[in-house]
Amino acid sequence: MKNFYEETSNEMLFDKMIERQMNSFLVSYANYINNKFNRKGGIFQKPFKRIQIEDEGHLQQAIIYTNANAQKHNMVADYKKYPFSSYLLIIKNDQYYVDSKSVIEFFKGLEKFLFIHEQQVACFYTHNWPSSKLE
Repeated sequence: MKNFYEETSNEMLFDKMIERQMNSFLVSYANYINNKFNRKGGIFQKPFKRIQIEDEGHLQQAIIYTNANAQKHNMVADYKKYPFSSYLLIIKNDQYYVDSKSVIEFFKGLEKFLFIHEQQVACFYTHNWPSSKLE
């Protein structure tokens, strides 16, 4: 942490700090659950994964995947009604939790944001194709 505060422009240092913080959080949580329920081992089905987004097309897919993930995993019938993704905040242009303005600009307008979501979700989920490099 001390190094990060001294070299705030160092992206590699920032990435390592975030990774270390996530690791620390997940280990602490696993220890808590294991102690509380008198169990051992990992508590998550798969290990935590991350991948670097390489281009704008990949970023677009990541945004759509994140917004429609609840529908993909049958948590809701329609991702547009799921209150725990950023989708509703973006279409309402709510700036509190999400930089909705930047997302809408990235998609070249709200109409295109809505259209591309509709097209991509229909295509991927109708054919049951994986929509993430993490799958």
